[in-house]
Amino acid sequence: MYSVTEVLVALLIVILVWILLVSPLQQWYSKHSRFCHLMSELPGPKIVPLFGNTYEFVENPLNRAKWHLRRKLLTPAFHRSVLDSFQEVFSDKSDTLIKILEVERKKSESFDIAPFIWQCSLDIICETAMGTKMNIQESVSKNDTAYLKAISYAAESGLYRLLRPWLHPQLLFDISPRGRKYKKSVEIMHSFTNKVIQERKKEYLDSKRMEVNGFTDENEKFRIKKRRMAFIDVLIETTLGDGEEEKHHLTDEGIREEVDTFMFEGHDTTASGISWTIYLLGRHPDIQEEVAREINEVFGQESIKSTQKLSELRLLDRCIHESLRLYPSVPVIARELNKEVKLGGHTLPAGTELFIHMFYMHRDKELFPEPEKFNPDNFLPEACEKRPPYAFVPFSAGPRNCIGQKFAMQEAKTVVASIVKNYRIESIESPQELVLLMEMILRSQNGIKVRLHPRN
Repeated sequence: MYSVTEVLVALLIVILVWILLVSPLQQWYSKHSRFCHLMSELPGPKIVPLFGNTYEFVENPLNRAKWHLRRKLLTPAFHRSVLDSFQEVFSDKSDTLIKILEVERKKSESFDIAPFIWQCSLDIICETAMGTKMNIQESVSKNDTAYLKAISYAAESGLYRLLRPWLHPQLLFDISPRGRKYKKSVEIMHSFTNKVIQERKKEYLDSKRMEVNGFTDENEKFRIKKRRMAFIDVLIETTLGDGEEEKHHLTDEGIREEVDTFMFEGHDTTASGISWTIYLLGRHPDIQEEVAREINEVFGQESIKSTQKLSELRLLDRCIHESLRLYPSVPVIARELNKEVKLGGHTLPAGTELFIHMFYMHRDKELFPEPEKFNPDNFLPEACEKRPPYAFVPFSAGPRNCIGQKFAMQEAKTVVASIVKNYRIESIESPQELVLLMEMILRSQNGIKVRLHPRN
């Protein structure tokens, strides 16, 4: 026989188990049973126990209050006047690229142009994002090299971890060799960016004091007035406002996060888009010559430093868009549904994560006749009006679209125009010979091999 105390203890344990375990499980099942049922009706890969069918993807929930605030604060950084001030950087770095390509052209009959475009794009992003001239295309200091290697390793680690489910748990990733090296890379990046933030904040506050107290040095007044604002300066000005009183919109950590994000996303994607445009123009000499004539008519012998004239390169603009259709820089984007959606006779429940494969969506023959053909006329105004608004989304769409798309297009037009203005491009490999790497950024495994022929 059991004592009254034993019975009471057992009953208490049962009640606690019910409260702490069974009841929550019932609530969870009630909430998710419909979700699970609807998901099981969808065609697709079989569900793997424990990992489901999304084990290849790392769950990375975003803090939405945070996102809306940051988006609002970042908008001034991409105002037309700021982008206009960046044009000189785009042009100067493009001129440097041309000089380097000329040296490479003389060394070898054909070569991979993609790494040179990547260096140019990284050079541009360093100066426009952080106001730091690294001269990556020519020579790089030891400290700058460490920072650039850290960026590359951190970006590579994201995909490495994404494809290895056992590294998804933070603890396991942190103790792995890759995780430890990733942590060191992040520390290098943070140290570098923090140093730049402190230097730029000091310059900003010093300039404000001088404005209030009056300039004692005319040279200093001229230097401050002439200094070009970088992305980081816009964030600092937004945060500090007038004088030294903090507005607490962005902490130093917040500024660093945004600068790091811009550094990550602002060079690889643009370099990819430029490289594929060069490849396609090199495969279509007739279209390339039309672009060259347009550039010559608009700029003549001038450097490409006028944003007003740059906007007149309408054929080049369409060529870049068509390139992004065929070879989108980011071939896949992800979204989470906030309500149920009917799709193809199936119901997708709220909370579903969708992965949109733009590489295939942009080749839908119902939206783009002859989808494999490079046809810039697909982006004539009358052609665009006939298509649904989300048929072409290389920069994503909706409230979470790419905030830097105007920056990217302006840079791409400047770099491509500079190359076409100076060289006739001949792409060596056919589309059938390309080996595409569907990573976070769309790349060619063997690069973009070209021959460059100087124009008179």
